[in-house]
Amino acid sequence: MDLYKTLKLKPARSEPDVWVSRLMILERIAPDLAVIRDIPLTRGLNIIWAEEAEDDSPSAEITGHSAGKTTFCRLVRYILGERTFGTKTAMELIRGAFPEGYVAAEIRVRGKKWAVRRPFGSGRMSYVKLDVSIEEMLQERTGAVSQEEYPKKLGFEELLDELETGQVVQTAENIQWAHILAWCTRDQEARFQNIHDWRSPRSEADTPSFRFPKAGPLFVMRAVLGLFLPDELKGEERLAELQREKDRLTKEIEDKRREPQFRVNLYDYQLRRSLKSLLSNEPDIDSRPFRSGELFPEDLERLTARARETIEKSIETDEQECRALQAQIDDLGGDLRRQERELAELDTLFNLDSAAGVELDRGLAQRQEQRKRLEDYKDKACPVGGVLIRECTHVQERQQILQIKQLQDTHAMEQAEARRAEEYKKIEDEKDRLRKAIEQIKEKRQHALEKRNALVDRIREQRDSIHDLQRTRDELAMWMQKRDRSGGYEELDLLRRKLDTVESEIVKVENELSELLRQHDENRERLAAIFSGAVRSVLSSDGYEGQVNLENRELVFRITRGPAMSGEAVETLSVLLADVACLIYNTVYDKARLPGFLMHDSPREADLGIRIYRSFVRFAASLQEHFGGPDKCPFQYLITTTTAPPEELRTAEHVKLPLNASGPDGLLLRRNIALTREQNLSLWR
Repeated sequence: MDLYKTLKLKPARSEPDVWVSRLMILERIAPDLAVIRDIPLTRGLNIIWAEEAEDDSPSAEITGHSAGKTTFCRLVRYILGERTFGTKTAMELIRGAFPEGYVAAEIRVRGKKWAVRRPFGSGRMSYVKLDVSIEEMLQERTGAVSQEEYPKKLGFEELLDELETGQVVQTAENIQWAHILAWCTRDQEARFQNIHDWRSPRSEADTPSFRFPKAGPLFVMRAVLGLFLPDELKGEERLAELQREKDRLTKEIEDKRREPQFRVNLYDYQLRRSLKSLLSNEPDIDSRPFRSGELFPEDLERLTARARETIEKSIETDEQECRALQAQIDDLGGDLRRQERELAELDTLFNLDSAAGVELDRGLAQRQEQRKRLEDYKDKACPVGGVLIRECTHVQERQQILQIKQLQDTHAMEQAEARRAEEYKKIEDEKDRLRKAIEQIKEKRQHALEKRNALVDRIREQRDSIHDLQRTRDELAMWMQKRDRSGGYEELDLLRRKLDTVESEIVKVENELSELLRQHDENRERLAAIFSGAVRSVLSSDGYEGQVNLENRELVFRITRGPAMSGEAVETLSVLLADVACLIYNTVYDKARLPGFLMHDSPREADLGIRIYRSFVRFAASLQEHFGGPDKCPFQYLITTTTAPPEELRTAEHVKLPLNASGPDGLLLRRNIALTREQNLSLWR
């Protein structure tokens, strides 16, 4: 069946935007070039066949499955911009076997011919060169680029510039070349389960993922196929904004809904704990309701009132005692001041008596000084009478007076000292009595002060307890009302009204988008016709059809025979034919932006029956035949397989690389790299 003729499809492009014309695997490039494989590829169908043995020998089962089909696909993906060329284990094995190795290729990107080489070893640069062959590039050894620069340098990123949108509108994730490459080169590990699972974690491909693993890829597929109208994208952007607002409001409402119950639990716990502390003899506080009407008179609310009354009575008793203590403190303060005043008066009297004694001592000292001077000058001549001083009548009279005074002074001093000692003892005894009385008053007053201060602190704590108890009770009542009554929580009600408005707007925009989808009928019907024609070509029995829908604005491909069919084989075939249908659609619709390159790794192994598989390969070959050969095909399709293709397709025109694991030369890398590693380890040991 010539699908192009049957559906009257007219190609809108003559060449794929991206295709690989040559792949070379190099063991090294210096000192001498060592080529492991040099694989020519063409536009149209390219079969990589790892032949399986048809006998029953024990080794037969591995001859096809370990020849290097998936490694070939990973190398193709690598030279098309992917960051890795295998799983971590596979890359370590390849690097161990070929530490100086490269993969080189000649790639066409929008008509430009590029020669590239990428290293197996880590930490090395890639090289790209325009309008040269691989050999010429290897000789020049210029054009080094990093991993980040590689896709841009070759123009892969520019292929995205003509998309109607550069982002997944719902999540604002940028559409990248790596996404397109992942779609066009599905992981064999993903098992062709559905059209949106392009990569499997098992492949360790390091492809950028999507926030929504289904919606993201399906959006990219629609964008690349040109199945968005400008107004529809605006609607999608508006819908994405509304959906984000809905998500925000829903989360906030959920938080607000949790808040009343959280607050109820918190204040209920605090109230019960306080009541158990204040009413320690009250039983069953943990099980009593907050408010219970007449059935349970001692509910938490009433217990709170009783606890408050108990505290207030205790405060009143403490305040009375505090007032009595303050009166006692005031009286003791008066007594203290009187005693201290008497002590001060005694100190004053003692000081006056001491002053009198000092004055008496001063007169005695003066007379003693006079007697000493007369004694010192008695043998000297008197300047007035001209006689010796001891013979001077005036001096003799003065000496007599001083002698009399000396006797008087001695007697007076003895009497004065006796009186002073007696008075001093009386004063000191009284002062000691006053000091003891003062200390006793101070001790009593300090004790009263401490007792009063303790009462003041307890009164303050009890008032705080009343305040906290009442606040907890009021908060519990308020949050129970907000939880249980509609309208009790204004913020929550406002959020609900906003959410209702947003949801209504979402329904409105979705209806508008559904109306816009009807305008896609022409393009969707073209894609559906191609998919259905492909289904009928592969499943030749009557009644099989293919359907393409935009359910919930997501791309859906189904194989039907009456109702939709299911099963692993049907799902696998649906994915394969969906990819090929998109590849054909890309050749006839100039708004589609697929690169025109497609590669399937071992689809036969994903539960595809051999009859269906061979029919599928014949269908792919028929697409090439329509254009009269590979050189005029506007697409490139690579498929790897262990199952023999139909006999008429086992030609060099279609089978570009035959492999066989029964001997080293049939392996992609011409050696068993796992065995090589074991041998190296053995030698090292």
